[in-house]
Amino acid sequence: MLLATASFAARPLPDRYSPYQYGHRWYFSLQGGTAIPLADHISSYSANGQPLGMLSWHGALSFGYNFSDAWDMRISGSYNYNAGALSPYQGFYPYRFHATHLFVDAVLNFNALGELNIPFSPKTYAGVGAAYTFGFTDVKHPYQVLDYPNLTPAIRVGAILEYDTPGGFGIFADLGVEAFTDWYNGHESDKFPLEILFKLSLGVVYHFPLHR
Repeated sequence: MLLATASFAARPLPDRYSPYQYGHRWYFSLQGGTAIPLADHISSYSANGQPLGMLSWHGALSFGYNFSDAWDMRISGSYNYNAGALSPYQGFYPYRFHATHLFVDAVLNFNALGELNIPFSPKTYAGVGAAYTFGFTDVKHPYQVLDYPNLTPAIRVGAILEYDTPGGFGIFADLGVEAFTDWYNGHESDKFPLEILFKLSLGVVYHFPLHR
């Protein structure tokens, strides 16, 4: 009887670790969606009756590590099929080009700040990176020449709303803004010196189990 009592008392306490706490866990995610560029002469798509032509498309793969429940870092690689337009003064000159992006982001999970371990988690992120643009369609224009390929530095910020399951899988919506230095879209700006992409995407994420 004493041995049984001692054996019971020696058992570890029940595991109270929440499946929605991600400290010291790796994860990866896939996402894709659309983007609207804020660049020189992009409004000429709408002016010429092609508002949907100004949409860009993108997909991304990310790997990250949660240093604590509250924040993590990730590396994201993405591909974009972008829209652009040259000076509209002598006509409408739309074009397309390819872009690959690489970003390193710091991500903050607001649930952890309030010690809320629930499936919904709002997050924000900020990062730095670079973009390589290439494969511009051949546009004949009397005054501007596309200059490519280009390698440009970049920054970005965004917000994520994620819904997770106890098994580690989740889905999320991501709204972000990416800014690139001039020549990202193949020609020099005559107004604002940055090229901006507003991105909206949906994705899936998997948080690997905690190894303790």
